[in-house]
Amino acid sequence: MDFEKAYQNFLNGTATPEETEFVRSEMKKASEINDLLASVKDEGATDTAEKETVKKAMKRYWKKDILKTLIIVSSALLVVAIGVACAIGIPILTNAKDNFNYSKAEAEAIAVEYIAEQFPAGADKIKVREYEKELEVEGRIKNSHYVHVFEIYNGVNRVIELEIDSRNGHIIDFDD
Repeated sequence: MDFEKAYQNFLNGTATPEETEFVRSEMKKASEINDLLASVKDEGATDTAEKETVKKAMKRYWKKDILKTLIIVSSALLVVAIGVACAIGIPILTNAKDNFNYSKAEAEAIAVEYIAEQFPAGADKIKVREYEKELEVEGRIKNSHYVHVFEIYNGVNRVIELEIDSRNGHIIDFDD
């Protein structure tokens, strides 16, 4: 049976006894459902559900907020680190270049000559195996300089590492 039609007839006073009984039973069911929902609300079930929803939403918000803060702080630290590196690194490199008086070729000639003096038996077989230019910063930035590092076969029986100061061409270190 159609409730809306039966209810309209009930309101107009033209309902049959079956329609009247049907409308009353449906209204009783609706009243029981309403009472049940009211008791659930009184017990706080909907409040608990709302609180859980709010907690979840706040947790998502805080996670996003913390992530944004971490990204901003990390970016700021990166910018500061780059600034500090430039403020220190550029003067060091500039001073090291200003103190560069002996080229690789000149330093290599000094190294080969030194090895030839130390090992005259293999002088004609001396060979540079590896070369590296290292930046040295000792004490004040204005004293920064490069060091030429050579690995040289002595022509006899071993490879020797030799370090030559690019400022003055002196041999700094000799690993026999």
